[in-house]
Amino acid sequence: MIDPGTIDLTTFLHTWYGAPGRRAAPLPDSCDWLPGPLKDWHVLARRWDTRLTHTTSMIPPGRIRPDDGKAVFMVDSAADWRWCIDPDEPDSVFDAEEYDPVERNPERLADFLVHNTVREALFGAAARTWALAVPDEALPEILSPMEEVAFGAWKWPVPGCRIFLGGGVLAEIVEVDPGSGWEVHVAATGFASLSRLANISETHWRTPGGSAKTTQK
Repeated sequence: MIDPGTIDLTTFLHTWYGAPGRRAAPLPDSCDWLPGPLKDWHVLARRWDTRLTHTTSMIPPGRIRPDDGKAVFMVDSAADWRWCIDPDEPDSVFDAEEYDPVERNPERLADFLVHNTVREALFGAAARTWALAVPDEALPEILSPMEEVAFGAWKWPVPGCRIFLGGGVLAEIVEVDPGSGWEVHVAATGFASLSRLANISETHWRTPGGSAKTTQK
C-alpha cells in the first residue's frame, strides 16, 4: 500500500492540474490560529487558478470561525456534511452529517487533506469515466496499473470507499451493497490511459456527457 505521508501534494497537483500560475504567498496574520497543515494546504492551493475541489468545498481560511469548540473548514457540495477542526486538538479532524453530532475522523489532519485532494482529482480530471455493477473478477485488470493508498476509512460519501493511484491513473472503488458489484471511478492524466478499460469483460463505462459502452466477452 502507498503511505499517504509519501504523497507530495505539490508534485501531485502539478501532475494532475499542470504547473501553478503563481508563487506561494502567506495567509494573513488573522489566520495564524489555524493548524499548520490547513494553512499549508491553502497556501499551496492558491497557487493554482484551477478549481481543486468538486464534490467538497473548502471554507476560505479568513472565514473559518470557531463555534462551540469546533470550526468548520470544509463541507460537501450539498452542504449536508461538514468537517471541523478543534483549536485544542490541531492535529485532529471531526466530521458529521447535517444535524448529527460531530465524531472524530480516523485520519490526522495532514493525511485527511491529502486524502481529499487526491480524491477530488477523480472528479476534476478531463479524462475520467465510471462504471456500475462491476464484477469482482474485473477489478484486478482495472486496478492493475495502480496501488491502493492506505487512507483512513471515511463515512462520506458512503463507507467502504478505497482509492488506488499509480502511473498517471487514479481510481476509487466501493461496493455499495453486498453482492451488487462495484462502483468504480477512474481518472487519468491523459485519455490514452483510459482506452484499455474498453477491453475489460463485463464492464459498462460512462463518460461525462458521453454514451455508455458495455464490453462483454
